[in-house]
Amino acid sequence: MRFRRQFTAAACAAFGFAASLTAVPPVAAQQIPMPPAPKRTTPVGLPQDAGPHDYAAIEWWYFNSFLTTESGKRYAVVGSFFRTGVSGKKGHYLIYALADLGANTKTAYSVIDRANRDLLLGYLPLIASMRPDDPRPMQLLAQLQKNRLPKPHRLYPQAARVTPKPFSIAFGKNTLRQVGADARTWKATLQGDDFAVDLTLSQPDRPAMLVGGTGKTGLGRPDDMFYVSLTRMRSEGTLTRGGKTEKVTGDGWLDRQWGTSWVVQDNGWDWFGLQLSDGSDLIVYRLRDNKTRKILRAEATLLGQDGRQTVDRSATFKSSGAWTDPVSKIAYPQTWTVTLPKTGHALTITPAFPAQTIPVLGIGDAIWEGVVNVAGTVKDGTSITGRGYMELVGYRAAKAAPAARASRSR
Repeated sequence: MRFRRQFTAAACAAFGFAASLTAVPPVAAQQIPMPPAPKRTTPVGLPQDAGPHDYAAIEWWYFNSFLTTESGKRYAVVGSFFRTGVSGKKGHYLIYALADLGANTKTAYSVIDRANRDLLLGYLPLIASMRPDDPRPMQLLAQLQKNRLPKPHRLYPQAARVTPKPFSIAFGKNTLRQVGADARTWKATLQGDDFAVDLTLSQPDRPAMLVGGTGKTGLGRPDDMFYVSLTRMRSEGTLTRGGKTEKVTGDGWLDRQWGTSWVVQDNGWDWFGLQLSDGSDLIVYRLRDNKTRKILRAEATLLGQDGRQTVDRSATFKSSGAWTDPVSKIAYPQTWTVTLPKTGHALTITPAFPAQTIPVLGIGDAIWEGVVNVAGTVKDGTSITGRGYMELVGYRAAKAAPAARASRSR
């Protein structure tokens, strides 16, 4: 799922989560050593790419899952573990959320580890010097110097624990780990103030999706970024809420992404990971240049029930309606029409409920990351439905109009 920038090393190392950032001027990136992006000479996929890649300026392990409890309640959980940094220094960042699909409510968290705090302490003065009119980098620096973070973000007081092989990452009780040498089964645990999720996600049969056909998604060079997904994973485990623990079952998804850069300057993206009723799975996304409004890439990867993969680079997107987050004041598009000329899909995508933002730490304030429902048709006109996750990144709150200058009476 998801993201980077040509200034990636500076910005992502500094803020931990590429989605939360506005652009850092190129001079900032020039002052921070950039690791070379080696040309890939071996196949992309799992298990070979389950663990961390030290050369990567940013990488993450993302999962989501739809869950039904023994008593019939419906939930959805999402978590993304980030590893960022250059020159061998790495920090870690975690965002996660639980959505109650019966009550239409969501609880979300944003956590950085001590190692990422240390990176921020080093990089924020540089970023502030590049953005002299923006007080927020220095405001964040002042809080970090007191070992604090602005609410609702949280500081994990230790460095996240990472094991390369078999891969695991842990922020205390929040963990994700590879189970088995083939990396087809994963174990995830997340704990919030009022819930705890313990899941096993497995996909032994369906091949991994290599997004874009090869798993190489860099804009400057294909080898700048890589993207592999395990879709429609069987999910089993427990959910504890309100002091009650229930068994849960459902369908999940795992995204694995890493590299040195993806997009340039001030960008955003609209991403959809969808499970369709005919048994196929779809990743469709577009990358936007927020300054010029140019679409840098619009692409869909369809993984059929039979395991065959189709790529459509002529995908079109149209949005309508908007919901404004009362906290960040960001207006997010709500209804999307996505058309895939090559595969013949015409899909309408709508949120299960509007209020599904996740706070992110950085110069940005939030992303919209939540559950959506799908309805539409395929090439022969047959109706199709589905569900999945939508991620909207790079949207900004509208700037307040300058106050009118009072005229002086004579």
